Amino acid sequence: MIKLYQFARTWGLPNLGQYNVKVETYLRMANISYEIVETLPLKAPKGKLPFIEDGEDKVADSSFIVEYLKTKYGDDLDKDLTLEQQGICVAIQRLLEEHLYWVGMYTRWQYTNENWHVNKKAIFGVMPPIVRDVAATVYRRLIKKQIYGHGMARHSEEEIFHLGCLDLDALSNILANKPYFMGNRPTSIDASAFGMLVNTLFNPIKSPVKDYGQEKKNLNEYCHRMMQQYFPDLGALPS
Repeated sequence: MIKLYQFARTWGLPNLGQYNVKVETYLRMANISYEIVETLPLKAPKGKLPFIEDGEDKVADSSFIVEYLKTKYGDDLDKDLTLEQQGICVAIQRLLEEHLYWVGMYTRWQYTNENWHVNKKAIFGVMPPIVRDVAATVYRRLIKKQIYGHGMARHSEEEIFHLGCLDLDALSNILANKPYFMGNRPTSIDASAFGMLVNTLFNPIKSPVKDYGQEKKNLNEYCHRMMQQYFPDLGALPS
């Protein structure tokens, strides 16, 4: 059975890690059996979660994990997509994972001390106090460098949140009144979209982007729909 290494569940979400939600959602969508191993990114092959072990195979990075799963276990979710739709899915994925993700990282690790303490407790709370504080400080410094290196933290606070709201506008417009991003049937892009959106709209991290997104009725309904369909065992999303 596949072992999925990820953060412990918290906040009433499938996971606090956007990519962890993406991979677990994909596994459930594709009806692939797995078991969860709770861990921290310090032990991950690429220094990030999630990663999986499937027999002797170890795969890190959510995109490579999904690609591996499609190759080994089949691709029923995306088999009927046209080339145009496949291209649109890649574009949506890049918006989610290469842009909106970094807005979220800024709000968690850099925006306010209140947000940082909520984030710190969720990730490092299982560690002994002395080790926890040192590990959290070192890791926060590393993440802040990554946010700056990406380019997001080079903008002003107002500009960052403006960009995040534009991302939500685009996603809301693409989803429109469809139940899923590609129409009436879920596809693998929905795993990525759910991971990013549920961690933007329903986590306890405060930000203008979260407030803005909560006004997007279709995005909220989408998150509830995905949660009810693929994570009924975890109950409803937090209000």
